[in-house]
Amino acid sequence: MGSPITFSGFNNIDFGTVLNAIMQQEHAPIDTIQAQQKTLQAQNSAFSTLATKLGALKTAASDLSDSDNTAKVSATSSDSSAVGISAGSASVTGRYDVVVSQLAHAQVMQSSTTYTSVDAIVATSGVISLARLSDPPIDIPIAGSMSLKSLAEAINRAENSPVNASVVQVSPGQYRLVLTGRSTGTANGFTVGMSSPLSGGAGLAFTDTNGDGTSGDSEEDNIQDATNAQFTVNQVPVTSSSNDVSDVVPGVTLTLRKKGPDSIAIDVAKDNTAATTQVQAFATAVNDLVSFINDQAAASAGGKDSIAGDPLVRSFRAALRAVVMGAQAGTGSPARLAEVGIGFNTSGKITIDQQRLTDALAKSSTAVAGLFADRFAAIDALVNDYTKSGGLVADVRKRLDTQVKSLGSRIDNMEAQLEIRRAALQQEFIAADRAMSQLNSQSNSLSQLGSQYRLF
Repeated sequence: MGSPITFSGFNNIDFGTVLNAIMQQEHAPIDTIQAQQKTLQAQNSAFSTLATKLGALKTAASDLSDSDNTAKVSATSSDSSAVGISAGSASVTGRYDVVVSQLAHAQVMQSSTTYTSVDAIVATSGVISLARLSDPPIDIPIAGSMSLKSLAEAINRAENSPVNASVVQVSPGQYRLVLTGRSTGTANGFTVGMSSPLSGGAGLAFTDTNGDGTSGDSEEDNIQDATNAQFTVNQVPVTSSSNDVSDVVPGVTLTLRKKGPDSIAIDVAKDNTAATTQVQAFATAVNDLVSFINDQAAASAGGKDSIAGDPLVRSFRAALRAVVMGAQAGTGSPARLAEVGIGFNTSGKITIDQQRLTDALAKSSTAVAGLFADRFAAIDALVNDYTKSGGLVADVRKRLDTQVKSLGSRIDNMEAQLEIRRAALQQEFIAADRAMSQLNSQSNSLSQLGSQYRLF
């Protein structure tokens, strides 16, 4: 603060100490403001921590508000290499015996013409027509000298094309155009024809067993016919155009992977593990938040900075308790979380009666899921009011930031004024020291002169 002062030291007055004492006294108002600023910064930091803990609580409540996360079922397959399975909350529990006699396949066709390279010219003009059953044909025009590679790319770019085209080397230096249906099932079979004859280049042809000018309409024309999956579920015959079947067993998707004579056992059962785990996560989030608020109260009681007395904190704690203890809308049963073992202890923390929760889920996981969807959605909405952008916590933190910056500006201005004050005092004390030094020097000179004229 300012340039150092060099005093003579001959005046028995420590002007440096005097200056520091004056400045310390005049700095007291700044010390008070800095203490206020520190308190506001500590509160802002505490609200930041509060926001993080509220975020964890919101996530836990959101998970429980989704009934698919609560009324879960587990599904197993006795041979997942033959039949895979996934199940949702709407699955009907039970055992399903599946026998797969045929898998769904996409139609595959190869050109009867071969080419010496992917860059061999197929044609220079003409139109290839691709059609899926009764759908209008998709025309692929030959533009200029089109190579085998360019033709495959043109087919793949065509909008609504029923096939994917690829170029396969069937032997060294021998390439064929291979067309594969984009979807499995007999409804997705396709035919190939020429709506305008090809000319120029090596040409393009596919097997046409019946000689009707259209390829793919006879089994012999194809490497693989388009087929539907055929299987039984508990001896009931089922057909599907896809090997992923989601409309046969309620809430269950079967993935058919291998045909065979053996029955594959699919077991679907309730799985309450996820629900109890999520309830515990919710309790942990609430209790962590309550512990933080309690710590803030203890800090306040000890005279330390805290946010325990802030109206926002008090109102949230009361609102959370009211929502957790409240009844769900409508006539659902159970109606309250307390009925399934979720409540508060005397310290304000969540407790879980595991046996009661397990029994409620075993009795009707769907009913519990309905209760959770109502209550935890309400909790999610409550917390969101505090945590969202522009929400209650954000507003408080914005206000605190503004106050901290305002106090910072006041401190800077006052510090600048003190620098000016210190510099002025330094000059005054330097001048005083210099004047006193001169007076002392003159006094010494007079004393010496007087001694020379002493009479006795």
